[in-house]
Formats: sequence, C-alpha cells, structure tokens
Amino acid sequence: MCKPLVSIIIPTYNRSGIIQRTLDSVYAQNYQNWECIVVDDGSTDNTACILETYKKEDSRFSYLNRPNSRPKGASACRNHGLYEAKGRYVIFLDSDDVLLNTCLENRIFKIQENQGNDFWVFPMFVKNRNDNKVAVEIPIIDNYLIEFLSCRILWQTMCTIWDINFIKKINGFNELYPRLNDPEVHIRAMIESKDNFLVLSNMVPDSIYMIDTNADKNILAKKYATSLDLFIPDIIKKLNENGLKNESRYLRKYLSNYLLNFHSYNSHKNNLSVLKVFRENNVISFSVYVKIITQYYLVLIFSRCLKNSTKKIERLVEL
Repeated sequence: MCKPLVSIIIPTYNRSGIIQRTLDSVYAQNYQNWECIVVDDGSTDNTACILETYKKEDSRFSYLNRPNSRPKGASACRNHGLYEAKGRYVIFLDSDDVLLNTCLENRIFKIQENQGNDFWVFPMFVKNRNDNKVAVEIPIIDNYLIEFLSCRILWQTMCTIWDINFIKKINGFNELYPRLNDPEVHIRAMIESKDNFLVLSNMVPDSIYMIDTNADKNILAKKYATSLDLFIPDIIKKLNENGLKNESRYLRKYLSNYLLNFHSYNSHKNNLSVLKVFRENNVISFSVYVKIITQYYLVLIFSRCLKNSTKKIERLVEL
C-alpha cells in the first residue's frame, strides 16, 4: 500500500503545560510517514525549549514562528504551516487535541478506499477536564452544508483530513476571525467542493477534543460578536456567488445561539452591532429585528428594577 506523507499542523500559544500530550499522540502513531509542524503565535513560556527536545528526538517535528506579516491568531499560524507543509494530506490540530495511535493509518486506509475527494471527515471523542470521554456521533444526513449554516457544528478541526491541493485552493483559514474559524472554513469548503467530500460516520472515533470549561465568557462573547460581523456577510456573499442565496435563511440560528449563550456577557453596543449585521444582510426580517430590539430593552429595564436578581436572560425571541 502506498504510504503518502501526512502533514500535521499545530498552532500554539503559551501551551507548554499541555502541548506535550498532543505531540506524544502524534509520535505514537502506528502510521510512520508524517511530519508535524508546530507554529508558535508568540509564546512567552518555555514552548520553544519543549519543541527543541522533540526536534532533537525526531526530525519529523519542526517548529516555526508566525511571521509578523500575518495577524496574530491560530488561523494565521495554520495557514503559515500549510504553506510550509510537504504532505499529500493535511490534518490541523489544536495544541490540546489528541490523536489515537491508529488515527493516521485508519484515515489513509479509508482515503485509499475512497480516492478523489477533497476532504474526509472522521468522528471524535470529546473529553472534559474531569477526563470523561464521550463518543460524538456524526449523523448520516443528506446536506451537511445546511447543518453548518444552521449553527450545528457536527465535527471539529482535527476530524477533517484535507487534500493539500484543495485546502490551498480555497486559501486555508480566514485569518481575520477571532472565532468561528472552523465552521467558516468547512462551509466554504463544502460550497467549493460541491459534495466531493466524504463523511465517514460509521467509523470509530480516532481523536479526542478537549472541552475548555475555563474560558472567560466575557472575552468569548466579544470575540464571537466581532466574528459574526465578518462571518455573516462573508458567508452570504459565498452563497450568492454559488447560486445558494435561499440558504442564507439558515444563518439566523447563529443569532439564536448568540442571544442564548453570549449576549448577557457583552456590551449593549456589541449586542446591537450583532443584531444590525443580521438585519442588514436580510437574514432576519425588519419585524423580527424590531421584536428583538423591543424585548431586549424591556429586559434591560426589568433587570435594572431588580438589582438583586441574578437570573440570566435565556431567550429573547423565538426566531
């Protein structure tokens, strides 16, 4: 069996305490023809020392710094690694993801059984900080694009293995988004691929995604709002260019998700900016926009009257 080179690209920033577990999972692969490119986003801890140790142990590891010409962020690091990669196929890991030791051999085997696709998707486990590991099933459905447009993200970054020519063709990740990088690249990839991809729902999970329960919700909310301001017009433009204008209605689910999970951690200005981008791009109607605004300010007034209340807003409007 042909054993093509697989490039594994890992962005990192001050993760010296956990990146070793990720690197060890790469090193432990049964499939040996890989290269691992770690791209540092400007770490100030001892990440560089750790990577030097791995490089000395195995030349398949390399360590790069994000060039100053690229903006700070994981997506810029991924793209820098992509254009340094020599592999036929590419997997992007975060610096706390873990690959099971059969991951690469199983993926290459399935690729060679199903050649000619632009990318292939495999199931994952998720694990929280209490080390509880749960398999995440990917349902077998007709239209995965609609799922992602509807804010149902069925897999994470490391679940996908890309044909390197295809991921380069679509210019990798959008480097301007502080959040939503993963759904954005997969939505764009599904549109460009025109169904020439394969979701292997029936496979046993081969990677572990770590849930970060310690993330600062206030920071996340600001990043999410900023990302939506870019994401919504970008995706609508891509849909329109490909004759999929009617599919933009599904994007309202991103607004529902924001209102349910993030608006209470953000400023009024940012919340109104999010509503505005959905209205200006005709994802929601003017009447729905007015209804949300009205209820939003009623809730604000009500909350101020009850200063001792700690109840959160769970839902502003049924879209």
